[in-house]
Amino acid sequence: MKKTAFFLFLISFFVLVSCESDDILNVWENNVEADCSQASVNRHAFAYLKEWYLWYEHLPAVNPADYESLSAMISAIKYREGDTLIDRFSYAVKKAEHDDYYAGKRYGMGMSMQRDENNDIFITLVYPESPAGIAGLRRGQQLLAMNGVSVEELDENAAYNKEHRDDEDFEEKTDWNNVYDAENKGEAVQFKVLEHGDELETTVYLDDYTGKSVLADKILEYDGVKTGYIHFKAFINSSEDELNEVFARFKEENVEHLVLDLRYNGGGLVRIAHQLVNLIIGDKVKGDEIIKLIYNNKHSDQNYSYKGDVLKNSLSGIKKVAVIVSSGTASASEMVINSLTPYVEVALIGETTYGKPVGMNSKDICDQTIVPITFKYANSQDYGDFFLGMEPTCAATDDIKHDFGDEREGELAASLYFLSNGKCSSNAAVKSPKKRKTIEELIPIELKGMGKIDYSF
Repeated sequence: MKKTAFFLFLISFFVLVSCESDDILNVWENNVEADCSQASVNRHAFAYLKEWYLWYEHLPAVNPADYESLSAMISAIKYREGDTLIDRFSYAVKKAEHDDYYAGKRYGMGMSMQRDENNDIFITLVYPESPAGIAGLRRGQQLLAMNGVSVEELDENAAYNKEHRDDEDFEEKTDWNNVYDAENKGEAVQFKVLEHGDELETTVYLDDYTGKSVLADKILEYDGVKTGYIHFKAFINSSEDELNEVFARFKEENVEHLVLDLRYNGGGLVRIAHQLVNLIIGDKVKGDEIIKLIYNNKHSDQNYSYKGDVLKNSLSGIKKVAVIVSSGTASASEMVINSLTPYVEVALIGETTYGKPVGMNSKDICDQTIVPITFKYANSQDYGDFFLGMEPTCAATDDIKHDFGDEREGELAASLYFLSNGKCSSNAAVKSPKKRKTIEELIPIELKGMGKIDYSF
């Protein structure tokens, strides 16, 4: 029997991989025992947490050896306030998976899909140069069938298999779980899709590929103003060169407005967030402490500020930035928004963001990696209070029926309208402002030794 992992939510695993400070902290070293038993790994991970975890004072007294996996231990000891889980972010993963993510190493199709309000399935994202991209698949296409089996049949068969699996004479039908073999490198998966009323067929061959961080970029002319558009997916190692290439074109064309599409971006490396802010408004932030990292009171000597600077490809004279956001926009993405806000008019278009004004420093232990929350961050005005997320200026719904950069795509259209008119379009609702709660109300942690932060801004 074939088994498969249907890639409807291929990207979701790393939504919380965010804001790892990768260049300013000499991570506390401990001598890992020669044997890499799980008990040993857990003990060293717990020792690391007692030193570096932002909420180390709230760690429960446990025996790390009692947990069968590092993930199980992290899940059990993450900071809670009563029944409320405060630390939604810390996690553990295999070192190889962690390293591959930041190197952009991927396997599979290189795409994601989502159902609309009518239960139809649309391709929402395709990585350039991935197997799906090579096969000609792209965002906005409606899936009709896979390997000759229609979406309707796959749904019906899935329901049948679930209902009758325990029957004595049960014979499994082809459903989403077995329509192709995800573990078979080179597996051919036939797609039938609908695009602008035309049915198209193509074949995707599962393989390794490099996940780009820039999925689309364009220079648009809207109401006589040159506007740069970039869909930015992840803050990873390759992002530095990708961003430089895009912003070099934006600079050459003298764009005045910018649409920064972060709707699926769950974060990543702080240094890339720093670079992106400098590329957008380097002339406005030069010399300022635009990103401030604040560690626990055991390591306040590691508190660090990233300063603004004009880079080779920095834009000049950017007046307005529209940022497309969703509930999956987190951490380093929110860091960029937070850092831009004191200097330039920023409009958020879409949904309330995830809410993660904290970051991580990873620690490798044998073949595993622990990625706990180790610092908070703030902008040049010492603001970092958005544990409940950042609310949009104009509420809009992700338009999965149009490709990134298509001016007919709902959230891009709303962004262009706001940049041109200074208000939400008739198709986008204005969110009424709400009084922000202080961080002490949202998350009661001890701030001693962590620097003076004014969260009332």
